[in-house]
Amino acid sequence: MMYRSFAIATLVAAPVIVMAVQNFLPAPPSGVQDQPPATPATPAPAPLVAPNAAPAVPAPSPPPTDFAPPMPAAGEPLPGAGQPMLSPGQGLPQPPPSTNGGANPYSTPQQAPPGSPNAEF
Repeated sequence: MMYRSFAIATLVAAPVIVMAVQNFLPAPPSGVQDQPPATPATPAPAPLVAPNAAPAVPAPSPPPTDFAPPMPAAGEPLPGAGQPMLSPGQGLPQPPPSTNGGANPYSTPQQAPPGSPNAEF
């Protein structure tokens, strides 16, 4: 229902806005509209024929040494791919020490929290 009201309001308001804008814009001079388009007095020039000799292409210069090495080709991994962006001690906090040696605390159904899919009683 709200979409229908918005569509009706748009259809009514759009022509009103256009008419209001046309009233404020300056009208083009009337003499310009009555004149037919001017015909060219001179004929179009003949097309130019390009010479057959190809210009010499200079050899590309090597890149300066202060630039980074070029990016790898498409499909090749970027340098440093697979390396973590942060590691412990370099902006990443140290993991808390675990009492079970890093094993899953819910490795048995009895240790899983109630309502968990791993809790099988």
